[in-house]
Amino acid sequence: MALPLLAIVGRPNVGKSTLFNRLLGRRIAVVAPQRGTTRDRVYGRLQWRGKDFRMVDMGGMEFGRQEGLAAAIQRHVGRALAEADEVLFLCDAQEGVVPVDEMIAERLRTTGKPVLLVVNKADRGPAVPPEFYRLGFTPIMAVSALHGLGTGDLLDRVVQRLPARPGAADAEAAYVVAILGRPNVGKSSLLNALLKEERMIVSEAPGTTRDAVETRLQVNAEAVALVDTAGLKHKRKVKSPVEVFSMARSVEALRRCDVALVVLDAAQSIARDDRRLIAKVCETGKPLMLLANKWDLVRSGSEVRLKAATARQVPMAAFAPVLAVSAKTGFQVGRILPAARRMAQAMRRGLSPQECLALVQPAWQTAHPVPRLRGRAMRLTGARWLAGPPPRIELAIAPRGPLPRTLLQYLTGRCHASIKLAGIPVRVITAGAPQG
Repeated sequence: MALPLLAIVGRPNVGKSTLFNRLLGRRIAVVAPQRGTTRDRVYGRLQWRGKDFRMVDMGGMEFGRQEGLAAAIQRHVGRALAEADEVLFLCDAQEGVVPVDEMIAERLRTTGKPVLLVVNKADRGPAVPPEFYRLGFTPIMAVSALHGLGTGDLLDRVVQRLPARPGAADAEAAYVVAILGRPNVGKSSLLNALLKEERMIVSEAPGTTRDAVETRLQVNAEAVALVDTAGLKHKRKVKSPVEVFSMARSVEALRRCDVALVVLDAAQSIARDDRRLIAKVCETGKPLMLLANKWDLVRSGSEVRLKAATARQVPMAAFAPVLAVSAKTGFQVGRILPAARRMAQAMRRGLSPQECLALVQPAWQTAHPVPRLRGRAMRLTGARWLAGPPPRIELAIAPRGPLPRTLLQYLTGRCHASIKLAGIPVRVITAGAPQG
C-alpha cells in the first residue's frame, strides 16, 4: 500500500517549489524567479509527528488554449491531482487573489479532494489577508516558505487531515539507476518507455527536463529507483541559475546511483559532450551501460558496427556494454533493466579469490613477454577482489614488484571481456599499489 500523497498546486510563481523544498528540509525541486521553472512532477517523502507521507510538486496551473509543452505540463498537473489524497492550494499573499486563483478554486472543488488553502509570502506575519476567504476554503493558513515561518503549523494541519494507512510504506530501492546524457537524446522518452506511461514530459525543445526526477518501479518483486536527469553539458555552456542547479542535481544522481545509463543519439556521431560525460562516469567507478537511442532512425546500421565505432570513439568505456534501443518503438527497451540489475548485483557481490584467479590466470599465461624482476620470472600466486567504486582485482606476485603498465592494461581488458563483469569498471592492480 502506497503512502498518502499531498499535492501542492497553484498558479505559476507562487512559491510551490520553495515550499516543497522547505517542508522536505532539502533542495530537491529547482527554484528560480522565472515562471514555469517546474515542469515534471517531482516527488518527495517525509515524516512529521510520526506519520509518513509523500508530496508532489508540479508545474503551475494555467487555463486557456495550450499546445505542446504547456499542454503536457497541464496533463501532468491533472494526473497529480488524480493521485493525491489531499491538495495544498498555494496562493500569493503579496499579489492577493487574482482571477486564475478563482479558476483554480473552482477546478479543485470538482475533484472532491480535501483542500487546504495556504497563503504564501506572508513574510511580515501569520495574518491571512481577508480577501482570500472569498475562495471558499477554510481553514486558511499563512506561511513564508522562503523564511520557514508557519511551516511547522502547516505540517501539523496536513497530517491531521491525511488519511491514516497503518503499515503503509514504500519499499526501499534494491538499486538506483541514473539515466544520463546530453540534452535532447531521448532520456525522458526512454524513462517513459521503461515505465510504459507518460511519467516525464517529452518535448523536442532541448532542456525540457530540469529536475532530477526519481521514480520507483517494481521489477521481479524488487523496487528499482529510476532517476531521469537534465541534459549534462560542458560548464561553459551552462548560463542560467536554473541550468546550474539542474547540472548539480544530475551530478548528485550520478554520485548516488548504482548503475549509470548514458543515452546517446544513434542518428548522430558521438559528440564531445558525450565523451566528457562518459569520462566523468568512468571517473566515478560506477557500472556503465551505453544506450544508442533513436535506433529506428538508423536505416542501414548494425549493432556490430555500432559497438566497434563506440569502442573507437570512447576507449575509456571499453568495459561498458552498448545496446541499440528505440524509446519510440520499444526496440530492446526490455533488455535495459535486467542488464542494469546484473551489473548492480555483480558490483555488490564481487568475485571470490578463486574466481579472481581463474579470471586472470589464463590471461597471465598468454602474456608475452613474461615479466621479470632482477632476472627472475614473476609468478602469479593469487588474486582477490577489492570492493569499489571502482572495484579492483589485486594480484599477488612472486617475487613481489611492480608490473609493466601495458601488462596491467592487457589483464584489465581481459577482465572486461568476461560476461560476469560486463559493465563493471574493474581495474587490475598489484599488491601494495596505491588504492586511489
